[in-house]
Amino acid sequence: MHISLRCWIFTFALASLAAGCANLGANSKAPSVKTEAARAKAPELNKQRVMLSEGYSMLYADAGSLDLAKFALYVKVESGSVDKIVSSVSEFGGQLRKELEQIAKDYPGVRIDLDPLPEIEKRKRVTIAKDRVLYFAPVVGHGGREYERTVLIAYSNGINHERHLCQVMAEAESDIGLKKFLLDTEKRYDGLYDRITVLLNKEYFKDGSGKTKD
Repeated sequence: MHISLRCWIFTFALASLAAGCANLGANSKAPSVKTEAARAKAPELNKQRVMLSEGYSMLYADAGSLDLAKFALYVKVESGSVDKIVSSVSEFGGQLRKELEQIAKDYPGVRIDLDPLPEIEKRKRVTIAKDRVLYFAPVVGHGGREYERTVLIAYSNGINHERHLCQVMAEAESDIGLKKFLLDTEKRYDGLYDRITVLLNKEYFKDGSGKTKD
């Protein structure tokens, strides 16, 4: 894939994170039909399992957005500390997708292919993402420390969403193995969130005296 195309793919993925780490699939005009068709393939799932499978599907789709984080390194990231964060986020996203794919194979009651977001919510988030694309654009958008700060804030928002999703799913999950997976995933998201928060406060928001940095 050409680097410029990679940059634009990352740009939209990052804008999606800023919009709420949503599954912004290309076929957004008929998600209800797609969702009902997917659910019909697993009639044995009870209401609780369908609800949790919708959660697993969101985790899987959002991990894909995090996996695209590596393309930020082709755009405007200059700081070594941000480079490490971006690489860690991307590595975790790719790893989580593989783990969820294996879980879907091992647990018949887990689906990762559902499309749970209401149509109007998906349209709203696509609009937010499009609005942010110009800000993150490789050539005409912002750069330097402002760009890096915005990248970190986008990751912070998206990862905060994911760790709370894991938390509420773990509370509803009855299978011991799956509950442990969700709690472990929450902790890993917590670790990334803490790293990003520390870096933002140290390098982009405040200095030692508490003054906001430029």
